[in-house]
Amino acid sequence: MTGITASSAISRLGQRLGERRRRRSEGAHPAFTSDDLQNISDFEKLVEDTIRLLNLENDGLASGNVLRVAECYEAKSGLLRELTLKQPVIEPFLKEDVPELTRLRELLRQLAENLRRNGELLSAMAAASRSILSEIDHIRRRQSLDGIYDKSGQRRPGMGPRPNATGQKL
Repeated sequence: MTGITASSAISRLGQRLGERRRRRSEGAHPAFTSDDLQNISDFEKLVEDTIRLLNLENDGLASGNVLRVAECYEAKSGLLRELTLKQPVIEPFLKEDVPELTRLRELLRQLAENLRRNGELLSAMAAASRSILSEIDHIRRRQSLDGIYDKSGQRRPGMGPRPNATGQKL
């Protein structure tokens, strides 16, 4: 029996719609239900947790504590995944200018600032890592015999010491 909605879901939906109609008739705008207010509160807590974790990671990035950054990765991924999943529930209300969302808007501004800073710190760390890898590669090439000998172990022509300006070898 596909396509048939469970009666509990219908009654829950009916309750929410009824609560919205009642609140709208009382002059509430937008007509938040108790579920809506709980969803907003839950989302605020999730944003706060994400901000706290980003502050911890940003401090680790700024101080060069790679272990702290690595420890934050798993939790940060989980929090960002939860934010993505729960955002559609509160997104329609963000268009409204109501006092119930003032705190959430401020938290979202803080989150955006922390994410911007996190991105800057991560890109700086990545650039430093690329620079270190490039220098290591340069040192390896300089200290190796790369390209001087062929597969058989014979010196390639023209790869030995070069004569100086007077034609003598040093």
